[in-house]
Amino acid sequence: PKELDKMIEVAEKLASNFIFVRVDLYLVNGQVYFGELTFHPASGYGKFEPEYYDYYYGSLLNLPIKSKD
Repeated sequence: PKELDKMIEVAEKLASNFIFVRVDLYLVNGQVYFGELTFHPASGYGKFEPEYYDYYYGSLLNLPIKSKD
């Protein structure tokens, strides 16, 4: 789309504080609209086939250790 660069810029800003998130944006009549942020694809119930990929993609996430404060 003509506004793709703007949409990427907006998505990157919205996602910047999250380790993993999907940003849904819509382009309507040349105007970019926000849809939602999704933190759990398939509501967290999606399965990887083969199962190995579940562990593989999980290993790519570098989650911070929460302090006990």
